[in-house]
Amino acid sequence: MSQDAYSVSELLQSIKINLESNPSFKSFWLKGEISNYTAHRSGHWYFTLKDEGARISCIMFANATLSVRFPVKEGDKVLLKASVSVYPPQGSLQINVSQMSLDGVGDLFLQFERLKKKLYEEGLFDQAHKKSLPRYPESIGIITGAKTAALQDVLKTLNLRWPGIKTSVYDTLVQGEGAALKIIDQLLLADQNKHDVLIIARGGGSIEDLWAFNDERLARIIYNLNTPIVSGIGHEVDVTITDYVADLRAATPTAAAQAVIRDFREVKGETAQFRQMLSKLINQKLNQSLLLFSGLKNYSVWSNPELIVQDPTVHLTMLTQRLFQYASTMKPTENRLKSLNEALRFAAIQSIRVKENTLMSLKHDLGSSLKGNLNLQSSNFAQSVGLLNAYSPLSVIQRGYSITKIEDKVIKTIEDVLVNDVLITRIKDGEIKSIVTQKESYGKEKL
Repeated sequence: MSQDAYSVSELLQSIKINLESNPSFKSFWLKGEISNYTAHRSGHWYFTLKDEGARISCIMFANATLSVRFPVKEGDKVLLKASVSVYPPQGSLQINVSQMSLDGVGDLFLQFERLKKKLYEEGLFDQAHKKSLPRYPESIGIITGAKTAALQDVLKTLNLRWPGIKTSVYDTLVQGEGAALKIIDQLLLADQNKHDVLIIARGGGSIEDLWAFNDERLARIIYNLNTPIVSGIGHEVDVTITDYVADLRAATPTAAAQAVIRDFREVKGETAQFRQMLSKLINQKLNQSLLLFSGLKNYSVWSNPELIVQDPTVHLTMLTQRLFQYASTMKPTENRLKSLNEALRFAAIQSIRVKENTLMSLKHDLGSSLKGNLNLQSSNFAQSVGLLNAYSPLSVIQRGYSITKIEDKVIKTIEDVLVNDVLITRIKDGEIKSIVTQKESYGKEKL
C-alpha cells in the first residue's frame, strides 16, 4: 500500500507541474485588496491579496516593481497581472505578480491588453510590415508638443549628432481629451510633406497621461503611413500601442533622435577610411593601365603590320633574280634552262599566289585580331581613365569640397598647422589664402 502513496514532496511537485503548465494560470488578471504588505530590502514585495471571502499570498519580484507608478500601501484596491505558482517547502500556493495598477486605473490596463491582442492578431505589429529607416535623412518631421521638454531633448540630440539637419516641428497635444485626434491630424500633415523620417515623442507620465498613444485610430494611421516613423514615448518602462505599431520603438525621446541620425564624427572617420581605400585602388588601376599602354606602344607589329607580309615576298624575288643570273652563264644548256626557267616561273607564280592568298588571309586575321585587342585595351583604358576622373580630388572639389595645403603639403591633421601659418584652400573656381589665428583640437572625449 505504501508503494502506491505519494510522498509530500512528490504530491506538491505534481501539483506545481500541473498548475504551472495550465495555460489558464500562466497569465491572468486578478483584483483585490492589499494587506500584510512588506517591501523587502532585496527589492521584492510580499503581500496578501484578499476579498470578502478569501485571501492568497503574493510576491512581486524587484525587476517587476520598477514598473509600478504609485506608492503601494495597506488597503489599496489593485488590479494585478499574475501567474500561479506552488512553493513546495511550505506547501503553499502563491501568486507571482508581473504588473500592478490601482483598480480604477486597472480598467485602462485591461483596455490596453485587449487592444494590443486585437491589433497583434490583425498583423499591425508584424516586423515584415515595418519600413526601414534611411541611413542619411535630410529632412526630419517631429510630432510632439512645441513647448515640451521632449522636443528640446530631440532637437538638441539631432543637432549634436548632425549640425544643421533640417527639422520640422508639428505641434500637437500629447495628453488629455482630443489629443489622439490632434496627433492624427499632425501625422497626416507630416506624411504629406515627404520627410525622410518622422519622430513621434512625449516625456514620461502615468498610464492616463500616455493614454492618447493607445488610441486604435492612431495605431491604424501609423500603420498606413508612407514615411518611416520612430516612437520615443515616455521612459524606458513605458510601452504604448504606438510603440508596437511604429517602425522602430526607442526607449525615450532622446533615444529616438539617436536612432534616426548618425553621429557626423563617426561618418567622418568612415569617410577618411574610404578615401584611403579609393586612393589606393585608383593608383593600382592607373599603374596597370599605364603599363599596358606602354607595352602596346612599343609593339613593332602594331607600328608596321605590313612587315609580316613583305618579308617572304622580298626573299622570293631575290631568289628569282639569282636564278636568272645563273642561267645566263650556261650557254650550252640555255634552251633547256629557259624551258626550266619558264616552268619554274610558272611554278613560282602559282606558289606566290598561294602564299599571297595565305598571307592575305593571315593579314586579315591578324588585322582583325589586333583591332579587336586594341578596341578592348582602349575600352579598358577609357574605363580606367573614367574611374580615375570620377574619384579624382578635382572631381570632389567640383561637388563642393575643398583641399587645404601649406605650400605643397596637404593638411591631414591639426598637428600639421601652426598659428600664423598661411593656408591655401583649393575650391571649385580658385584658391583662398588665409592665416591661422587659432586652432582647436578635438580630443578623444569629443570623438
